[in-house]
Amino acid sequence: MNTKLSFLGVAVLLLTSACSEDSVELVNNGSEITFNTSISRAMNLDKSNLESFKVWAFSDITDSAPFIDGQTATKVNGKEYFTFSNSIFWPSDVNTLNFWAVAPATIKGIGQDGSGKKLRIDDYSPNTVPTKQLDLIVAQTTAQLSKGTSVSLEFRHALSQIIINASEGTKGDETKNIKIKGVWVVNPSGKENLSTTDGSDLIWSTNSSKKAQYGIEFTTPRQLDHTSTALLDAENKTNLLLIPQQLKAWEGKSNPTNATEGAYILFLCRVEAIHPGAEHVGGGDDAIKSDTENNRHIHQLFPYTTKFDEYEYGYTCVPIDTKWEAGKRYIYNLSFCGATSGAGIYPPTGSLDEKPDGNGEYKYIKIPAQGKYAGDPVLDNPIRFTVTVSDWVDAGGSTDGWTDGNIDMN
Repeated sequence: MNTKLSFLGVAVLLLTSACSEDSVELVNNGSEITFNTSISRAMNLDKSNLESFKVWAFSDITDSAPFIDGQTATKVNGKEYFTFSNSIFWPSDVNTLNFWAVAPATIKGIGQDGSGKKLRIDDYSPNTVPTKQLDLIVAQTTAQLSKGTSVSLEFRHALSQIIINASEGTKGDETKNIKIKGVWVVNPSGKENLSTTDGSDLIWSTNSSKKAQYGIEFTTPRQLDHTSTALLDAENKTNLLLIPQQLKAWEGKSNPTNATEGAYILFLCRVEAIHPGAEHVGGGDDAIKSDTENNRHIHQLFPYTTKFDEYEYGYTCVPIDTKWEAGKRYIYNLSFCGATSGAGIYPPTGSLDEKPDGNGEYKYIKIPAQGKYAGDPVLDNPIRFTVTVSDWVDAGGSTDGWTDGNIDMN
């Protein structure tokens, strides 16, 4: 993306330090500062929807006070350029300025780090509602007046993009009917600090004890088929935007009660098996429904209760230990009830206290079936899944030669 940014109007800025003996005057009778921008590996924020960003600029002859201190550049309606509310000119007696920019402009907690000429973002926390999450992009460059006052800013994505897809596997001649009523990523770190380096590297702290859950309960169940179905496709948004980190997987039966120790993907789902013949061979079973019209019968496999109820759903999970990095997309492709996969394992005890219980129509079962415990497979096997890792695609559509990598995890 190449967007011309012009800052119109006339303004003279005088910047002095608090101590008179250290005062430095930046005389603004030079050329107007403008920006050309691009977004590397763009997805959520790109040329079409970038409306504004905040800018900081530090002079190489001042100690720590910024020349530009978080002013917002806003896109002019119907145009392809952005403006400040007042024009800012390059000081004629300063050759080098170090620029930082952050979008969206509504991000809170931005300040200077210990060196005074780099930025940090304190206590950044993604919204737990997927459709309300914001992309976070950061740009840094050092520019010289001798090379002109049009400054190029390349924004980089500071978050990881998480996509969850699911499909129905095949297992012999048996037909499965799998419905998903909700999906969450549970126990990644939910609040961290972002700091920058002289080389514009983005460093997230990893010591936060604040765990979070990100996901959604669907109003209408999503029925899986043999093709991959995106489970977070609400309001044209198919992804989560989360803090980069190394996940520690929940350890299952070796740690059945700790609801905050270890990460996993949680599903609210229902699994049925469909067999030919209106009656089940071997006698009646209240967990089996006879469908005489279609000459078949349906087993309620999960959640397993004493009676068939098409509105019953249960919670199941799959632990994950992926390392998420900034600017990368992680696509979890989960296969339910395939030749070598089942429907996951029971989540840790106590982890569902704040999860939906259902309503007057739907009933959500939160306890394992009789004889089952947290960490046990809800059917024969855990869910089988793969993780596809790739860089976010450039705004122009090129992948710049980067290749995708696949991590096969069972």
